[in-house]
Amino acid sequence: QAVELILSSSGHLLGLINDILDVSKIESGMFELQLDEVIVSDLCKSSLNFIKQLANKKSITVEYSSSPDASTIYADPRRLKQILVNLLNNAVKFTPEKGTVKLEVLADAHAGQMQFSVVDTGIGIDPEDLQKLFKPFVQLDSSLSRQYEGTGLGLVLAKKMVEMHGGSFEVQSEVGRGSRFSFV
Repeated sequence: QAVELILSSSGHLLGLINDILDVSKIESGMFELQLDEVIVSDLCKSSLNFIKQLANKKSITVEYSSSPDASTIYADPRRLKQILVNLLNNAVKFTPEKGTVKLEVLADAHAGQMQFSVVDTGIGIDPEDLQKLFKPFVQLDSSLSRQYEGTGLGLVLAKKMVEMHGGSFEVQSEVGRGSRFSFV
């Protein structure tokens, strides 16, 4: 048990250090994307594997859908996966037992864009708190969110990385009904 606790704690600490380093690199203009062609379904399925265990523990149904023309995208595969895993982790973390988390991918061939959405049936976010979501080291105060550790950096990083890809980030949420985090 002690070794498992040490391993878990060291993994958490490493994640925190990496998040802080990423934020500081982005803020200083030293962060560079490594763009490549990415197979969307492989990336999405790999990202979903990261949350599978936690979702199963909470009996959360995980769904994935993708439009047929959402096959490849030119992006930084490591950072795109980091964005997806962060959003999926948050969705599972803030969705009560027996809820649902969905990853949806839609392509718009005419616009040359792809939209990724993580939708949950979680606790939702008060409209007054939406602007706080993207402030570094800030976590929204709710009884459920206090049950989980976090740095308040995940959404900040996700939004900045999406913007570095030339994309945009959007949040729709209703308290008690869930949230939709989307990026193009």
